[in-house]
Amino acid sequence: MQKIIKAIIALALAFSFSNASMVEDGYVELVKGNVLEAANIFNIACQKGAFAGCYNLGLMYFQGEHIAKNYSKAYELFKKACDEGHNQACFNLAYMDERGLGTQKDLSKAIDIYSKACEDGNSSACFNLSSIYEKEQDNFKTIEFLTKSCNLDHAKACYNLAYKYYNEEGVELSPLKAVNLYQKSCDLGYSNACFNLGVAYLDGKFLAVNKNQAKNYFNKACLLNNEEGCKEYSKL
Repeated sequence: MQKIIKAIIALALAFSFSNASMVEDGYVELVKGNVLEAANIFNIACQKGAFAGCYNLGLMYFQGEHIAKNYSKAYELFKKACDEGHNQACFNLAYMDERGLGTQKDLSKAIDIYSKACEDGNSSACFNLSSIYEKEQDNFKTIEFLTKSCNLDHAKACYNLAYKYYNEEGVELSPLKAVNLYQKSCDLGYSNACFNLGVAYLDGKFLAVNKNQAKNYFNKACLLNNEEGCKEYSKL
């Protein structure tokens, strides 16, 4: 009996590796520019249970860069992948539910799917939840999901959270927390956070004026293609 079980497991693993390899083959064909061949491989992989194939094909239909854009097909494929636990497919599915792309707009469904994706570590899902709750003026949940998203290293979430603490917007004023969050966002490559740190070291509102530090942060912002950062850097 144990030999039979081991054989079944070995077959299952071989099947899994085979399908994963098929998805990789599809990606290789896509890079080569063999779009129809790639789409066909992704489709076969999807049908055989390699749900990364469903996701990749869905992405092709969603983006419309390689094949004709088709939101309905993209939605169907993302759903298939999401049902099997593909986190990014779930995020895309929620995004389409939120905006009514390829399906009827359904904010409640979007929130449910975003919530699951957020719990599974998708920082963008947490961030989008914060945006939804901000529109609904639910400050508590806005801060909750911005915090979750920032903790998962979402640069813009850290920036938005920093802005709120710096400007006492729905939270208790905390300049130190704001500066630390701006710093994290800047380190993650969000140019506006670097720029705001530069401003903080110039205006003397909460930090001691330090033109060298200000120049350093404006330079960082400029290197991240922030035009205002470049202008301020040139002045110092």
